[in-house]
Amino acid sequence: MSLIIILFVTSSAFSKTGTSNVQKLELINIVNQQQILSQRISKAYLYINKTNVSGNADKQLKSALKSFYKTYSKINTSTKSPQIRTIMTYIKKSSNKFNTLVKQPHSKENTKKILDLSEDILKKSKKVATLLKKDLNKNIYEAMEKSNQQQVLAEKIATYCKALELNKNDEALKKKIEVTIKAFAINHKKLMENKQNSKIIAKKLKEVDTIWKSAYPIYEGKRFINSIVFNSTTRISKKMKEISTLYMAMKKQ
Repeated sequence: MSLIIILFVTSSAFSKTGTSNVQKLELINIVNQQQILSQRISKAYLYINKTNVSGNADKQLKSALKSFYKTYSKINTSTKSPQIRTIMTYIKKSSNKFNTLVKQPHSKENTKKILDLSEDILKKSKKVATLLKKDLNKNIYEAMEKSNQQQVLAEKIATYCKALELNKNDEALKKKIEVTIKAFAINHKKLMENKQNSKIIAKKLKEVDTIWKSAYPIYEGKRFINSIVFNSTTRISKKMKEISTLYMAMKKQ
């Protein structure tokens, strides 16, 4: 009888741990989505300005602003951590700044303001993710996190390309593009080589690879073809979101 009780208690403990890990993963995924949205908002704002993708950019901007606030609400109501709540208060204020900034006319000054704001939010969101991950085994979230990082990097590439078009002599932006492209390529290689990839994940990563190889010379050469940069990074981001969801599903099994 005592053995049965011990087995039951042990089983319950593992079950609770598993559930806790899944809940944390889901919350980390929402935080990662918030990071992606912060970059998408700045990208969409820049591409609305007299480009042949301004219509799609406008739709992206409205959708991203709405989704950004939803992610804030989900994160804020899903944690009791004072540290996380303090960061989320700051992010909420930043959300209000986004809403104000995107209504302003395009200029070098406003471009800098929205880039700085999106970078600041990205850093704050990363702190939240770090706090949530501290009790998790790296193997649990690594592939999912990398696929989310790829979405952030894809949005950044498009944002920096457009910002550089508006500020052609900005050496700091040129460096940021190079660093971001390199980071994407490194992550992409690691994900492609991940032995835990299912067939469907491998297939989708191959699709990303095709888009990346066709658009990469344009990013690297800084030849600003707005439609190609905007549409290719949007497609990559969408594919990587699907891949992230598949990695999450694998961890729930």
